Amino acid sequence: MKIIAYGYRDDEMPYLSTYQKMEGVELELKREHLTPETASWANGADGVSITGVCRADREVLKQLADGGVRFLSTRTVGYNQIDLEAAKTLGIRCANVTYSPYGVANYTVLLILAILRKFMHIMVRSGCMDYSLKDMQGKELQNMTVGIIGMGRIGKAVARCLSGFGCRIIAFTPHPDEETRTLAEIMTMDELYAQADIITLHTPATPETYHLICKATLDKMKKGVYIINTARGELINTGDLIDAVESGQVGGVAIDSFEHEQDIIHVDHEYNVIRNREMLILKAYPNVLVSPHAAFYTDQASSDMVRCSIEGLLSWGQGKENPFELNV
Repeated sequence: MKIIAYGYRDDEMPYLSTYQKMEGVELELKREHLTPETASWANGADGVSITGVCRADREVLKQLADGGVRFLSTRTVGYNQIDLEAAKTLGIRCANVTYSPYGVANYTVLLILAILRKFMHIMVRSGCMDYSLKDMQGKELQNMTVGIIGMGRIGKAVARCLSGFGCRIIAFTPHPDEETRTLAEIMTMDELYAQADIITLHTPATPETYHLICKATLDKMKKGVYIINTARGELINTGDLIDAVESGQVGGVAIDSFEHEQDIIHVDHEYNVIRNREMLILKAYPNVLVSPHAAFYTDQASSDMVRCSIEGLLSWGQGKENPFELNV
């Protein structure tokens, strides 16, 4: 079976090289991402493995299908870069992957603590030899109510991580199970908005969750609420969030994903003009942290994502089921 892996990183090489040595597998690695310009490189391949910043819209998928590609797997949990409707029409089966939820969960707790304790400011001032305490007073987590929106694998892991801090944990999920009820108090979305001091998002980007955080929902929250997002940028209306930060309705923000991040994340822009004005405005506020979609990035996750992606493609090639197949 021939597979093209687009956008591979050095940290993935120890895991990808294992499959390059496998009998009956031809795994070709490309540093470049999948785009209309690079799609033809997959001609003659059975499957392709891509990253979250690759492009798999109808135009690209048509090129892949014309080149004989039957299978596509993204080495990410999120798959909103793939036009699943187009893929189905073109006969390309698609899949995502899974990985340890604790990488993102740990990072979420890191962001919560960093924004509550003004940690970035402390470090910046320390670098300038300013060891004063002026404006550095933080808040203690055990005095806070944390609202988790979405109690899938990552949301549950966040709840487990937070349980040791002594904070009150509340959650909204459409389908609470028994474990969820042991980890958090389950309530409606409006009840969560009204009671949470910190709201952290752990739900996928779907038409139903698009701009879940917007003026209408922000107005329902406690004044001074903290917003944490290690899920998807599309969950938040950035313009409305900016207004809420400026008005004081939101007391702090820590996000690892933002709207229209596709051509920004995982690229060195030291000498580039970044064309995402709202992100740059948000990033300029002293009570906002923005990180470049790095919450997932651990050694465990890199191993899990490569394994799930390549082995899923191989399963299809052998006529077996891929447990991570995506359906429209």
